[in-house]
Amino acid sequence: MRKVVLLSSQGVGTGRHPGDLEDAVTGSGIAEWAVLRPSNFDSNALQWAPSINGQRVVAAPFGDVGLPAVDPADIAEVAKVALVGDLNGVVTLTGPELVTPRQQVAAIADALGEPVRFAEQSRAEARDQMLRFMPEPFVETTLELLGRPTADEQRVSPDVERVLGRAPRTFGEWAERSVGAFR
Repeated sequence: MRKVVLLSSQGVGTGRHPGDLEDAVTGSGIAEWAVLRPSNFDSNALQWAPSINGQRVVAAPFGDVGLPAVDPADIAEVAKVALVGDLNGVVTLTGPELVTPRQQVAAIADALGEPVRFAEQSRAEARDQMLRFMPEPFVETTLELLGRPTADEQRVSPDVERVLGRAPRTFGEWAERSVGAFR
């Protein structure tokens, strides 16, 4: 059996990212394929580990804007079903609820059992920080997504539950499993 499974991005489905790779898969002539479109990963919070470890503070923009972040373990389990099971087509992978950066910091603090302060960054401060490790077009797209997500980008998808037969893991569950990175 020949099958292609592509880890793509929810941003392709919402028009924020180009779909060239998805087009290559869907137009390849291969009968069995799956495209996985995860939203932002819970593990993106690992970028905060140095500041949490050092000062117990997180500086981030758009503290009260929620997105349905997804646990990488859920992505991996869906990918396994796609690779060895009968999952075909496009699936959008999200967590079970919208979670804001402020709520993510609170969940990490709960997992640590000690306070972590959230410091709201301005868009300009976040942009300057992101330009240190991302090309400018990606920075602008990311800031737009984080600050002004569309309804589609904030929609909780039923696909993780449909594929795995259980609800997606919450950000809090991810934080509990990952707390060692923040100690």
